[in-house]
Amino acid sequence: MSSLTVPTPPRPLLQGLLPREHGAYFQLGLPLATALLVSGAPAAALWLSGAAIACLLAHEPLLLLLGHRGARRGERDGGRARSWGIAVGLIGALCLVLGTLSLPAAARPFLALPLILGGEVLLLAWNHQERTLAGEVLAALALAAWAVPIAMAGDLPASTAMTLWGTYGLAFGLATLAVRTVIASHRPRAHRERLRCSGAALVTAFLLAAVAWALRSGLHPLCVAALLPVGLVALGLCVALPSPRRLKSIGWTLGVAGTLTSVLLGVGLT
Repeated sequence: MSSLTVPTPPRPLLQGLLPREHGAYFQLGLPLATALLVSGAPAAALWLSGAAIACLLAHEPLLLLLGHRGARRGERDGGRARSWGIAVGLIGALCLVLGTLSLPAAARPFLALPLILGGEVLLLAWNHQERTLAGEVLAALALAAWAVPIAMAGDLPASTAMTLWGTYGLAFGLATLAVRTVIASHRPRAHRERLRCSGAALVTAFLLAAVAWALRSGLHPLCVAALLPVGLVALGLCVALPSPRRLKSIGWTLGVAGTLTSVLLGVGLT
């Protein structure tokens, strides 16, 4: 008697291929939104935004093809990941070329910033180090770095674009540090008080140094204030050390704080 095998229905093309780290959407979306606002969204800025989004969308297929999601998923979804990765890569390359051609000449060297940092992220991913503190901070810096040439596409000075990137870089770095401190504090035999003190001290030191630099540089008061929302939430997390079960609400809280930073920065730079 022959047995019947029920074929497995094909999975939708994008199922499991979009970035799993939801914080990455904020880490790219908020700097892009601010850069487009302050630049006036010329054609070069829009093309480069497309290239940046393509880089984000190619991340999960790349990890899957590198075997970071397990051999079973690689066998099951490898074909879809390859097709999606190639399509996104081609679109991203086209957007990058068109954006570079329409970018002011003075802004073109600053394209090296997201490209070099993105290359470093790829090297860390290749070596299975993308989930370390350094890897996560570097990935956030690489995503936010796209805001520099995008802001300069509207003829903004390099100092203004770098201020935008630095503000988000600090915010995302402190948020990453705080979340990792919360997770580490609830591991077995963790030294909670030591982690609480060290995390709070680091966040406070970076935040005070950034505010002092911003005041000495004569930045707009709203740009100085933009340093505070995510930093203060990160400080509160290091002090309170809430349960990792609340990571989803923690993420949304940091996202709201990041949105406030975006509003303050956008108004202060325009």
